Amino acid sequence: MKVAKIQSEREYKKAYEKEKTNMHLPVDMLNFVSAKNCQNMISNINYKKVPHHWTCLPDHIGNVHAKIAYELQSDNAYKADLEWLRGTGWVPTGSLEMQKAQKASEILSDKKYRQHPDTLQFTSIPDDPILIQSKINSQNINNRLYRAAWDDEKTQIHMMPDTPQFLQAKLNSQNISETVYKAGLKEQNSQGYDLRVDAIPIKVAKASRAIASDYKYKEAYRKQRGHHIGALSLEDDPKLVHSMKVAKIQSEREYKK
Repeated sequence: MKVAKIQSEREYKKAYEKEKTNMHLPVDMLNFVSAKNCQNMISNINYKKVPHHWTCLPDHIGNVHAKIAYELQSDNAYKADLEWLRGTGWVPTGSLEMQKAQKASEILSDKKYRQHPDTLQFTSIPDDPILIQSKINSQNINNRLYRAAWDDEKTQIHMMPDTPQFLQAKLNSQNISETVYKAGLKEQNSQGYDLRVDAIPIKVAKASRAIASDYKYKEAYRKQRGHHIGALSLEDDPKLVHSMKVAKIQSEREYKK
């Protein structure tokens, strides 16, 4: 057991673990004193020391002199008169240049140079020929007066229904009316169109379709296509027999035989 305790690492470090967190450093240690001195040197608290607070009287000679010197160096105080005059207008009413400008404006004024015709009192004579002719012309070109008699009479005129002109106008309106022109077509469209099966146009259309049909054109060929397959002899196939006859006719040897 003693040997196990000696060889045990936990027992070996037990005393060190107890004393590890218990450290006592003296206050007057050289490192502590040096750190405090460095902190005081880099700190701004003890760098500036105000010896005392003093108060200057407003009427002190130095204060008054400083104010005067500041006003002399101030750009705002230097330009105060200029800024005040800049926004203030000044018109030399009795100056020579002003009188010259007034005289020149009077000379160039069209109102003072001549009297405008609108200011003259003018009255035309009622029986002046030109005025009378103007009135007559205005009455002649007046559309309301030109149509006044017709507007009064057009509501009082009554035309008989059997008047020839009235009847002719009705016929003309019917002749040129598109509604009357298309009345028969609309009536036929509403009744429908009756076309029988044996009608000539239907038969013609069917015949034309049969002629133009490729199916009808090849119908006989399709019926004969499987009938001559596997013939027992040449005589059983009519096409082969026909081919042999044609070959004999075209054969020069048979021709000269």
